[in-house]
Amino acid sequence: MELNTIYIFLISLFSNFVVYLIYKYYFYGKIINKISLVEKYEERLKNIASSKRREKAYKKISKELESYISSVRYYMFLRSMILVGVYIVDLVIILNYLNTNIYLPFYIPYLTAKSSSNMYLMLNGSLFEFIASYILFTPLSLRSNLKTR
Repeated sequence: MELNTIYIFLISLFSNFVVYLIYKYYFYGKIINKISLVEKYEERLKNIASSKRREKAYKKISKELESYISSVRYYMFLRSMILVGVYIVDLVIILNYLNTNIYLPFYIPYLTAKSSSNMYLMLNGSLFEFIASYILFTPLSLRSNLKTR
């Protein structure tokens, strides 16, 4: 196994871990706070017995409820955009500085080229390793400890 292959997997592991830490220490508290406020309002609405009073109370707090839900969506969107940004930076680093050769025993049109041995060289092997490493490590960065009911 080439050293560049290990570097690609370490870069993707480190990047996904950084995204997880950003989520854990920056977004997680804010999201939990907003979700608890939404749950508090929903509990308040559940305790109202009359449907007319429940509708009236819902109309009063609907704007606040929607703003809390919207902010939760916004934080989740920011986390996803940070992840995409980190992916793009890593992709540029890996494609420009880390070149790896992957040899396959079979031919794939448009992806492999015949090498001097009896093997086929995969073109842009570092790109395929990058994709494989992120498929492997993306669940780490998208891991969420949000409480469910």
